[in-house]
Amino acid sequence: MVDRGVYFKMIVLNEIKKNPFDYVILAVILIVAFILFIFFNQNFDAHNQRRVIYATAALYLLWSLFHHYHRGDLQASIIVEYLLLAIFAVIIALTTLV
Repeated sequence: MVDRGVYFKMIVLNEIKKNPFDYVILAVILIVAFILFIFFNQNFDAHNQRRVIYATAALYLLWSLFHHYHRGDLQASIIVEYLLLAIFAVIIALTTLV
C-alpha cells in the first residue's frame, strides 16, 4: 500500500523539477508579497495591505495561466479554478484585516 502523502510529495517534486523557472517566479511573487504585507502591517496601513492582497491574487492568477499554458494543459476549467481560488483568498484575507 502506497502512502498518499509520499505519492503526492513525489508528484509535486517531479513537477518542480520539470518546470523550476515557473516555481521560482511563484516563489518570488509570494516572498515579495509577504515582505510588503509585513512592511505595511508595521506602518499600520491597511489600505496598502489590501493593495498587496489584490496584486498578489492577480499575479497568482496570471502565473497559473502562464504555468498551465507552458505545460500545454490550459483549459477553461483550470482558469475558473484558479480564478475562484484567487477570489476566495482575497475574501479570506480581507475579512481578517482590521
